[in-house]
Amino acid sequence: MIWARYAIVFLCVAIGVAQLVLWLNATQDMALGSAAQLMVPAMIAALVEGQQEARTRKTHPGGKAAWRFAFVATGVAVVMNIGLAFAGPDVAPEFAKLSIAPVQSQQFWMLLGLYALGYVLCNRFFYTLGISNKLTLMRGRDEAE
Repeated sequence: MIWARYAIVFLCVAIGVAQLVLWLNATQDMALGSAAQLMVPAMIAALVEGQQEARTRKTHPGGKAAWRFAFVATGVAVVMNIGLAFAGPDVAPEFAKLSIAPVQSQQFWMLLGLYALGYVLCNRFFYTLGISNKLTLMRGRDEAE
């Protein structure tokens, strides 16, 4: 896995979705925004990494490798989450909700722990989903030829 690619995809999706929601809220008189915005970047980044893994290795990794990916990617996602939290509500409002709690408070660590648990589950599921989908697509192309 290329951690930089995961981090870039995560960051681009997080900021892109946040800016889209801000724009829709301002121009369309909507009230969008939810905690789902926190998980979508991890889902998409893990899916992209899974597809890249399938292209590179052309085989499904074992469960141990997938869990290792999930935990390391979660570390990257948590670091990105903290960075986005302190970037401010103009950049990523849903992430900024974490910065409302003081860093040394129990609330901050509980929220971060809940996010981390969600990231582990999303990364594990979407990584293997990306691999499976790409391998199926590659097999279909081989059979068609």
